[in-house]
Amino acid sequence: MEGNLAEPLSLIEIADGAGLSRRQIERLFRQEMGRSPARYYLEIRLDRARHLLVQSSMPVVEVAVACGFVSASHFSKCYRELYHRSPQQERAERKMTMATARQQAVAA
Repeated sequence: MEGNLAEPLSLIEIADGAGLSRRQIERLFRQEMGRSPARYYLEIRLDRARHLLVQSSMPVVEVAVACGFVSASHFSKCYRELYHRSPQQERAERKMTMATARQQAVAA
C-alpha cells in the first residue's frame, strides 16, 4: 500500500499480493487495524499528503495527484474529514508556525 500511493491498488490486487482472499484481507484488517482496508489505505495517503503540504511547496493539486486522488476537491473533502481543516489551512498554519519560530530565534 505504501509503495503505491500515487496509483492505489485495488483490494483484489492487495489480497492477491498477500496470497489471501478479499474476504480474508477484509477480516484481518478489521481485527488487527480496527478499520477496513480502504479506510486504512486512505489514511496512509492522507498522512503522506499532510507531510507534503507542510514540508514542500508543491501546489495542493500536485499533492493530491501524488497521493492518488483524482481531483483536488475530493482530496480536500477527505483531508478535511480526517484532520478537521482544509489542506490550505494546514499549509497556512504551518507557515504561521514557522514565521513565529523565526521571529523568536531572531529575538533571542
